[in-house]
Amino acid sequence: MKIDSLIIDLDGVLTKDKALTPFEDAGYFIDYLNEKNIPYKIATNNTLYSPENLEKKLRKNGIGIRENSLITPLFVAPRYMKNNNIKDIFVIGSDELVKFFENQAFNIKNNPDVDVVVIGQDKSLNFEKLKIATSAVKQNGAKILALNANLITKDDDGLVFPGVGSVAQMLAYATKTNWIHFGKNSEEYNKQLFKDFKNISNLAVISDDIFTDLIPFSKLGLKTIFITTGKYKKEDIPEDFKPDYIVDSLREIILGGIL
Repeated sequence: MKIDSLIIDLDGVLTKDKALTPFEDAGYFIDYLNEKNIPYKIATNNTLYSPENLEKKLRKNGIGIRENSLITPLFVAPRYMKNNNIKDIFVIGSDELVKFFENQAFNIKNNPDVDVVVIGQDKSLNFEKLKIATSAVKQNGAKILALNANLITKDDDGLVFPGVGSVAQMLAYATKTNWIHFGKNSEEYNKQLFKDFKNISNLAVISDDIFTDLIPFSKLGLKTIFITTGKYKKEDIPEDFKPDYIVDSLREIILGGIL
């Protein structure tokens, strides 16, 4: 049966770098979905930008996504934290991420005396930050809250580095504790992601991430479209997993009759 709705990953699928430079067919693909009135959500684990800024940057770069079509961990994490009376936090992440949590009325501290350590993507991660985070968890009982569970992330130069989930796992291993995340396939994230889809039987996910996206979503009954434009290639697909489709571009999804 033909796919009639989509969950679309962002990094490595619509955009090729941290500046959100679109792939050449990204605007065409989203315009096609808008024109044909095909339901979709842009599901990203991006923590470099606030949801508002991310949406503005995508539109400015020619990716005309619909309003309320973007889901990020930053829709989910603050709600959980406020519901659990979390106030004092140490943030591993970008300056914009720190500012985002400040604007959400959390008390940002640069010492171990905090309720939680929030982990986002941080290209300035250093020994001092790791020391504060480890001390907060080990000595003060702070919880580890990761904004996603990504194993690796692709940088603008084409090289990859440990993702947010890997940093969280390292910290948990060092302190012999556990961590939770608010990215794709966490309970809270998926609740927001699926609420506007009436039927998932013909819903597919498009992603370059085999392990964070395709395998977990396939277990929920979604069809999977693996695109080779991102951090993983065909040879990275495990023997015990077979995507429903493998494509080399977004345009191929349209021209190949998948939609």
